[in-house]
Amino acid sequence: MPFALLQRLSEKLAGNFPYLAVSRKRKRGLRFLLLLLVVALAAGMSVSYFFRQSYISEINTRHDYILGTASAYLNRELGDVRNIVSILYRDQGISQGISSDSMLDASLIAGRFSDFVYSLDNLLQLRWLDGQGQERVRVDIDKGQVMITPEDKLQNKSQRYYFQDAMKTVPPEVYFSGLDLNIENGAIVEPYEPTLRAGIRTGVDDGKQAGLLLINYDFRNLLKQLRTLSDHDAELLIADEKGYWILNPQADLEWGNDLGHKNNTLQVSQPELWRELLSRSVISASVFSGEMISSLKINLAKAAAGANTTPVYLMVRSNKAYMSAIRWQSAWPGVLLMVVIILLGGRLLHHDLLQQYQRYQLNLQLQREKEQLEAVNKRLDTSLQAQRILQDELVETRKLSALGMMVAGVAHELNTPVGGALMLASTLEDQLNDLAKAFDEGLSRQALSDYIQHNREGLALLSENLRRAKTRVESFKRLAIDRASDEVVGFSLQQVCDDLLRSMQVMLNNAGVNVDVTIAGDLQLQGYPGIVSQILQNLIVNAVIHGLTDISAGRVTLQAWQDDEAMVNIRVSDNGQGVHADIAGRLFDPFVTSARGQGSTGLGLHLVHQWVTHLLHGSIRVEESAQEPGKQQSKSGLSLLLIFPAQISAA
Repeated sequence: MPFALLQRLSEKLAGNFPYLAVSRKRKRGLRFLLLLLVVALAAGMSVSYFFRQSYISEINTRHDYILGTASAYLNRELGDVRNIVSILYRDQGISQGISSDSMLDASLIAGRFSDFVYSLDNLLQLRWLDGQGQERVRVDIDKGQVMITPEDKLQNKSQRYYFQDAMKTVPPEVYFSGLDLNIENGAIVEPYEPTLRAGIRTGVDDGKQAGLLLINYDFRNLLKQLRTLSDHDAELLIADEKGYWILNPQADLEWGNDLGHKNNTLQVSQPELWRELLSRSVISASVFSGEMISSLKINLAKAAAGANTTPVYLMVRSNKAYMSAIRWQSAWPGVLLMVVIILLGGRLLHHDLLQQYQRYQLNLQLQREKEQLEAVNKRLDTSLQAQRILQDELVETRKLSALGMMVAGVAHELNTPVGGALMLASTLEDQLNDLAKAFDEGLSRQALSDYIQHNREGLALLSENLRRAKTRVESFKRLAIDRASDEVVGFSLQQVCDDLLRSMQVMLNNAGVNVDVTIAGDLQLQGYPGIVSQILQNLIVNAVIHGLTDISAGRVTLQAWQDDEAMVNIRVSDNGQGVHADIAGRLFDPFVTSARGQGSTGLGLHLVHQWVTHLLHGSIRVEESAQEPGKQQSKSGLSLLLIFPAQISAA
C-alpha cells in the first residue's frame, strides 16, 4: 500500500535524520527553504534589473545621439531655407520687378530667380504669386536645368493650403508649410519630390505689389542623409503633424496623406504613442507595444499669424526583436544566479521529506472532496436533464397547439369552396334530371339551350370553387412541409407569409385583428422557411393574445426588407398595449409572461429568440419603450425587429 510504504520510508528517514521528527525543527527547515527561494529570486531579479538598466542606458544614449544629430541636420536646413527667402525678399532686382510704383517686370524677376538658382542647391521652384494666388513669375529647376515657365502655363494656386496660410503671415515672418509631395497640374510628381514650401508676403508697407514670394525646397537630400543615421538597433522615423510617415524604414508606409493611404498613420497603428506625442514634446526611452521609442517634437514655423506651429516628430525606435533580445540578455545572468543559489541550498530539501506524508493526507482529502463534487454534479446533471425534458415537452405542446390552430384555419377556409362545389354539383344533377324528363316528354330547342347555358355557368363556378380549394390545400401542404423540414432551401418570404396568414385567418377574424404585410420586392431567401414561419406565427399570436385583447380595430404590421449588407430586416409591430417595464428587460427569458393565469407558458418569445440567434444566426430586439409600473398603459404598441442573413449555409 502506498500509505504503508510512505510510513516505512518516513520511519527510515526519521532514523537517519532524527531531527525531522521534531515539529519545530521541521518548521524551521521549511522556513529556511522559503527564505532560500526568496533570496535566490531577489538576487536573480536584482542582477537582471542591473543588466537591463545598463542596456537601456546604452539604448537611450544611442537614441539621444540620433535625435540630436537629426535635429541638427533639420534645423540647419530650415535655417538655410529661411535665409534664402529673406535674401530673395531683400534683393533689389526682385524688389524693383514687383515695385508698387510700376508695372510688374516679369523678365527682370525671372532673371534674378535664375541667378539665384545657379548659386543655390536643393531648389525645385521659385515663384511670385499675386494677391489672388495667380502665378505671375515661375522658375523651375529640373536636373540642374533652369526653365522659365511661359505665361500661358502659369497656374492659379489660390485654393492651395500653403497660399492661404502664407497670406496670413506678416513680414518679415517667413512662412513654412509642412513636408509633403510636390504636386503639379493636380498630380503628384514622380519620382516623389518631398517638398517644403517657404515664402514671405510682399506689399505690406514695403513698396512692393501685394503677393507672395515662394520657393519650393527639395528635401530629398536631407531625408537621404537622415536615413543613414538608422541601424539595426535604432531606426530613425519622422512623422508629420497628422501622424503620417515622412521617413520610415518601410518605404510603402511613407506619404500616406498625399497618396490617400489613410491607415498609414500613427493615430491608427499606434494610438497610445500618438496620444503621447501630442501631449509631450520629448519622450525618452519609453515602451509602446513592445518597442522602445524616444521622440523629439520640432516646430518648422508658424502656419499662420497667431496660430499654432507646424510640427514634425523625430522618433528613434528599437524594435520588438531587439527588445526581446535585450530582455533575454538581461534575464539569463539572473536566472543562472538563481539556479546556482537553489542548487547550493538543495541539501536543505532533505529536511522537507516529512512533508510527503502531509501531502499524501491532503491528496486523500482532495480525492474525497472530488468524489463529493462528482456526486453533487451528477445530481445537478440529473436535474438539468429533467428541466430540458420538461422544456422540450412544452415546446412540443406549443408546436401541436400551433398545428391545431392551422388545421382549424385550413378546415374553415376549405369549408366555403368545398360547400359551394357540393351545392353546384347538386344543382347540376337537378338540371340533368329536368333535361332527362323533358327529353321523355318532348325536348324543346329552348330547354336544351337553357340547359347548356346553365351547365356552362355551373361548371365554371364549380371549377372556381375547386381551384380555390386546391390553392388552400397546396398552401397548407407547403406550410406543413416547411415546418417538418430541417434542410436549408431557397424560398420566397412573401409566399411563406401568405401561407401562414391563410392558416391563421380564422383566429385573426375571431379576434378582430388585421395583418398588413409590406415586403420590399420579391425577397428570395436561403434558409429554413419552416422556422421563419414558426417565428412569425409566434410573434403574431403573441401580439393578438397579449397586446390586442381589449383593443378594437387591432392591427399587426409586418414589414420586411433587405439592407446593403445582405441582411434581412423583419419588423413585427402592433397598436396594442405594449409591455410593462417590470418584464421588459426579461422579455426573451424562459417562462416570463404577463398572462400566466390565461394558460400562457412564457416560452413563446424565448423560443423565437432561440430560433433567431441559433438557427438563423441573427438577432432580435424590442423597439418600444416599456410602460412604467402602476401607470395606465398608452396604446403605443410593441415593435420587434429581427435581423438575420438572407443566405444561410447548411451546417
